[in-house]
Amino acid sequence: MPPDLTIALCLRDDESRLADMAAAAVEVAECLIREHAVGEWAERTREEALIDTEAEPGRDLGLSFELLALDESSRDNTLSVLSILHARHRQLRTLQGLERGTAVMRAARSAQGRVWLLVDGPFEHEHGLWAARQVFCGDRAAIVPGEVLAVTRNLGQAALGWLGGGLVSAQREVTQMLESHGQRPAWSPPRDQALRSRARLFVRGRLSRFGLGHYDR
Repeated sequence: MPPDLTIALCLRDDESRLADMAAAAVEVAECLIREHAVGEWAERTREEALIDTEAEPGRDLGLSFELLALDESSRDNTLSVLSILHARHRQLRTLQGLERGTAVMRAARSAQGRVWLLVDGPFEHEHGLWAARQVFCGDRAAIVPGEVLAVTRNLGQAALGWLGGGLVSAQREVTQMLESHGQRPAWSPPRDQALRSRARLFVRGRLSRFGLGHYDR
């Protein structure tokens, strides 16, 4: 079976931040696995999917995940760091040499999980955990503005498969698609966000509005 969760790391010259991003991603996945194993939450659609595929008796029913690193033409040592991470994390897949502003789009075309968590910089693992859990438990999308986006596979493919731009553009596109059907994503504002970060998020949003989404990082 394909993995239950894809965590997509959208990278651009991110050598100094990559290790922290990967560590937070793995922590999110492992927390979700532990929570699901002890019954803290259950995903009905997952059990239905297992029945539909006639999973054999004794099959491991624990959550599974993949890490997807999407590298936009890095000019630093990101590839060297990725090679080290590959040795540590067998779940890691890498797409390299992507054009600027295409990492989210390529994630939407490559992710195998039924739930996706997309990030493009360091993030609080609690925020990633909250967003992914919300989607596993029934929301179609969950957003922490400028930090994380979690979506179902179907929504992600529909909203992001042709998107040019970064995370903020993706958050906006998913929100607009849901609103066009009378729905909204789960939303949580980032805590203790500095004024500089708020200003950066505002600028990214404005770039997205004016068709400059590939600069929204």
